[in-house]
Formats: sequence, structure tokens, C-alpha cells
Amino acid sequence: MSDAELRRLVDWTAEDPPPEARVGRVLGGVFHAVSAVMTLGADAALGARPASWAVPSDPADYLGLGVLELRWPDSAPAEPVEATRQAVWVAGPGRPARRLPVDTWRVVRAVPGTGSRRPRQSTSPWRLELTDGSVTGSLTGAWLALAWIGHLAGWPEPVPSS
Repeated sequence: MSDAELRRLVDWTAEDPPPEARVGRVLGGVFHAVSAVMTLGADAALGARPASWAVPSDPADYLGLGVLELRWPDSAPAEPVEATRQAVWVAGPGRPARRLPVDTWRVVRAVPGTGSRRPRQSTSPWRLELTDGSVTGSLTGAWLALAWIGHLAGWPEPVPSS
């Protein structure tokens, strides 16, 4: 499944990138490939992975949403987040995956990353501040990845805060 197909599945707005961003993405891909060769795969070892937007046929397999991080509570260390077609999980190395109760959380603030003229592009970085009524935390990642989690959680599309 592609970016466009995944965008059709979520209720949140996802903007098309401008033509210059498509050129930049191609050049960025070339740079990343050269960087991976030069660093002998250090990026892969650190868990850095670009989003593929792949939706596997098995509903229990993780989607290709790229790097997502949860801090729950906000003062806690960041934990890697994955999502299937049915649920959201913290899936850190060396620990069993645990399902996140995202349907009990609500978005209290949404902050786009800096520098984007179109912050709702699929790959634009965002931070969502979340609460369950007693604990506040944050979830960071690409806009489309957060839109997918919002889709699963039933969250309305947030209004950007500064």
C-alpha cells in the first residue's frame, strides 16, 4: 500500500507534497543510501527507518509507519511505537510488546515540526500531547503515522498549536 492509499483510509487531512519536495525526496533517498553505505548500516542499528506506508495483508503485522516515539508520562524516556491495522503497541527491543490504550487518550495539543510550508504532508514531523485525564505524555512521528494512530483511537483531527 502506498502513501496515497493509506491517506484514503484515515479521516485526517494529508496534503500532497509540492513538486520541489518530490525532487528533494529523490535526492534525500540517494543521500540516505550513500550514508548507509558510509556508516556501514549504523542507521539501521539505531532503528532509524523511513516510512514505507506498507499495510501488510495480516492485520496483526506492523505497518510501515517509520519512527514513532511515545513518552508516557512526558518525563519518561522515549519508547518506540508500532501499529497494526487493529491496535497500537510499544515494541521496544528486548521487552515484550504491550498494547497502548490509545482509545482512552485524547489529544490536548498538536505541534507541527518547524520549517514546513505544508505541515500536513505525510512525512512532516509532529508532536501530539496526549492525556488520559491524569497522566500527560507525547507521541511524535510523521503526520500520516499519527493520523493512522488517531484513526485507530477515534481521535478527531487536531488543530495545530504553536
